[in-house]
Amino acid sequence: MHAYDEGFEPPTACADWCRLRMYDLQVLDDGVTVDLKWWNDHLKDAGHDIRLRGRNLDGRVVTSGKAVVPRNDLRLGSELVQTDHDGLGLLFLCAAWRSAHARRRSARRFPNVFDAHAPSGRDPLGKIKGVLDYCAKTKSLPDNSRLTWLGWPDTPGVGVPLFATFLWAVDVHTDAGPAQLLDQHGVSTLVHEGWLEDPAVADFTLRRYLRYVGLLSGWAEKIRTRPELVEMWLVERWDARMAEVRDGSHATPRLF
Repeated sequence: MHAYDEGFEPPTACADWCRLRMYDLQVLDDGVTVDLKWWNDHLKDAGHDIRLRGRNLDGRVVTSGKAVVPRNDLRLGSELVQTDHDGLGLLFLCAAWRSAHARRRSARRFPNVFDAHAPSGRDPLGKIKGVLDYCAKTKSLPDNSRLTWLGWPDTPGVGVPLFATFLWAVDVHTDAGPAQLLDQHGVSTLVHEGWLEDPAVADFTLRRYLRYVGLLSGWAEKIRTRPELVEMWLVERWDARMAEVRDGSHATPRLF
């Protein structure tokens, strides 16, 4: 844990909520409804040899319409992705999952991952594929990532929250702990609880992200739970506060 975060303890409500949840049911079964046509039309128009799939209510794989994508399917080799490049296919599945999540801060935006500065004759997807392959194969971030201004590897068209989701999906481990999702609502809750950091996740440097990962891992260790549950509580807490403001006394009671 970062030295600045020593003494910053997990809220009692967070500990109570996490202890009552099971990782498999709460995290891995966290499913969203994705418009497969929208994503596959955009993938085709962009020239990607990638097609996304989903699941129906019985859990069977479907190829058209609106379908459920559980978080458990965000992994390499997922049967919800038909692709010529596993890493790139997973990245787009992560983008679809994030953008469709009702409680997370993300617009439905199609990532343009082509390298506009690639020399003539060179694969414009080579840069993004190289980074994704490295992370998936080594379970770590490239050493040269610190050469960029924010400290992240150069991933054209991929913002920090989406890249963090991919890092979690391929089980990347950092010096601060296992990679975790990064959501604006979750970080806003952290700041509301007293975290002394810049709340804008789009501008998170790698160093700030590692501090964030270390904090979640530290809280999880103290609570004796998984950092994914801590991250989910932060997001759910923001959603609950918004519901209380919007609905007042009619809001559904929650353990927060």
